[in-house]
Amino acid sequence: MAYLIAAVVLVGALCLLDLLLTVGLIRRLRAQQPARTPSYAGGIAGKGTDQVTDQWTGGGTDAAMDEGMLPPGAIVGTFETRTVDDRTLRNRDLGVGVKAGAGAVVVFLSPGCPPCHAQLPRVAAALGGASVNGAVAVVAGGSDGDSETEQMVQELGALTTVVRESIAGPVTEAFGVRAFPSMCRVRAVGDELVVEAVGEHVLPAPAAVIR
Repeated sequence: MAYLIAAVVLVGALCLLDLLLTVGLIRRLRAQQPARTPSYAGGIAGKGTDQVTDQWTGGGTDAAMDEGMLPPGAIVGTFETRTVDDRTLRNRDLGVGVKAGAGAVVVFLSPGCPPCHAQLPRVAAALGGASVNGAVAVVAGGSDGDSETEQMVQELGALTTVVRESIAGPVTEAFGVRAFPSMCRVRAVGDELVVEAVGEHVLPAPAAVIR
């Protein structure tokens, strides 16, 4: 009987030791995993207090954008912010005044992001079209006085509503943006704002120039 008790105690001790070793291994593996940060190319998303090191989405393709923000069908989170011309902008404001059958285009760019600057002329041409209404451009990151930030804000500000905020700003967070550039089209459904489509194809065709 004494041998049986000793054997049970030994097996129990070995099981406890195995459990402790397993827990320790899991904790070590978790500690070695890098924290998730927004995806940026070239390494720095913006400057000043908004510096983040990681990778950009690269070419800004639809596939990359699909992974970088809320997917189609998702409900946009609530937010309230100020535009660069000091107007209040809330999630329920998007889509208001947009003509029937159209959604509001929302574009997310970041200063210091090479793919964002590569897309800027196309974005500006699309948002400058007479047929576009209700569009919003969000410039995430950057710092006061930075030439890249000011260029992006001024160029887009002459064409559409612009919000400038940090990488983790309220609009960026509400749309779940984790990669730049990101673009989507949203539509108001009742009291909710729903993502209708994601990717470069949401940009309307630039208005034709009549000569």
